[in-house]
This record gives sequence, C-alpha cells and structure tokens, in this order.
Amino acid sequence: MTHKPPFETWEKMADEIVQFFISTETQTHAINKLTKLKQGNRLLKDFWSEFVTWKELSGYNEVVLVGLFKKGVHLALVRKLVEIGQMRNSDSLNEWYKKALSFERLRREVIKEFKRRRSLENSGDMKKKLVLDVLR
Repeated sequence: MTHKPPFETWEKMADEIVQFFISTETQTHAINKLTKLKQGNRLLKDFWSEFVTWKELSGYNEVVLVGLFKKGVHLALVRKLVEIGQMRNSDSLNEWYKKALSFERLRREVIKEFKRRRSLENSGDMKKKLVLDVLR
C-alpha cells in the first residue's frame, strides 16, 4: 500500500503553512503596501526587495502580482519592457523582473558613457582622443 503525500512539493507545503499562519490583518497590510509601492528614485533591485517581502504575505496570484509590479516601477521602464522587450501579461513575475533589471543596467551604462563623453568634450581631451582614435 502506497500513501500519497499531502503536498506535491515542498514549495506547496510551505505556501500552505504560510497562508495558514498569516492573519487577515497581516495580509491586508501587505496588500495595502503592495498597491501603494512605487520605485521612486530607488534602484530596481531595492524596489524588488521590498516588493518580494510584501508579495509573500499578500496571498495574491501571479497575474495580480505582475500587474502590481508594472504599476510600481517607472512607467518609461514598463513601456520599454512591452515595446522593446516584448513582455506580455502572461509572462511570469520573475521574467518581468529579470528583463527590467537588464534594461535598467543598460540604461545606467548608457548614462555613464554619455557623462564620460560629455566630460571629455568639456575638458578639451575629446580632440586629443579623436586624434588618437584616428591614428590607431
């Protein structure tokens, strides 16, 4: 005689335990925090860290969490994720985060390079750099 385990995976068991022990007040508080959470001037990884904390306590499903993630991060980033990154509502929350993180890193690199070039132009070193580039 074989016994079927009460949970298919450890993750499902952990989810059930968390849901059992979370009070309605805690869940309501988490939902309020999630619905008001904004990235602001923080890095995406800092926003994500707080988002994940409240997400675990909210009891929300993946579809709702993707919507709240999109609502919380910068609108320009969401637009780029949809238009350039081809992200859809059916993509997982982790996919949204990973793609957003890569876009944010790329944006920071571009800004850093732009500032470096502007600094060279303003210092007069740009002409020297151009001459050196031509000589190479």
